[in-house]
Amino acid sequence: MNTFFDNSFNRNIVTIYPGEYYVSKGPEFVSTILGSCVAICLFDPHNLIGGMNHFMLAESGSDGKPSEKTGPISRFGKFAVDLLLDELIKAGADRRYLQAKIFGGSNVFNLPENSRNQIGSENIKFAKKYLAELNIPIITEDLGGVPSRKIIFDPATFKVFLKRISQ
Repeated sequence: MNTFFDNSFNRNIVTIYPGEYYVSKGPEFVSTILGSCVAICLFDPHNLIGGMNHFMLAESGSDGKPSEKTGPISRFGKFAVDLLLDELIKAGADRRYLQAKIFGGSNVFNLPENSRNQIGSENIKFAKKYLAELNIPIITEDLGGVPSRKIIFDPATFKVFLKRISQ
């Protein structure tokens, strides 16, 4: 995680990297850059609190559990979402009101659709399925395609600024 002051927004921006997440009531923004990774922004509109994660892979392996070789558990979809949810609730969010915006899952190497190495597609499928299981509605998504994305999320208002990055 890295924090810097941005003159154009006139506030601090917390940049998160793969395997990280951040929760806030503002006034700072949260930013990340995504290729095949996915970021899920969750927001409780009643308590005005939000957070974002950035995960690299839907699952960690055949048994679905991380190991010392795979790195931090928050790099993997289920763990990244669960950790973000836990932090939101600790900070005062009410799970009943949570809404999601999801981004990323690009095919950055422009692989054929039938390729086994479609990490972005797998990440998208996981995010949609797991949020549905948790009964968290997705109200906005910008997923797939070839371009990478930079997103800046305002956890106090649920606004997201999105820029597509050409290869």
